[in-house]
Amino acid sequence: IHTAAAPFNPTKIIAQRKPGGMMVRPVDEGESQRMLRLTKIQDGSVKEEAFEQFSFVPMLTGKNR
Repeated sequence: IHTAAAPFNPTKIIAQRKPGGMMVRPVDEGESQRMLRLTKIQDGSVKEEAFEQFSFVPMLTGKNR
């Protein structure tokens, strides 16, 4: 589960999922985001399901902690 919204899907993290693996994450910017459930399919493709109207803090780039 990712808890910071970003305007894109992190392709490197998605590629690490095994078939059947899921990732739930907020996406989009602004006051309201969509929650996505991404499921890796056996053939390597990704099924995307969207759930609407969530609010999360934005993900900051360039911060090392």
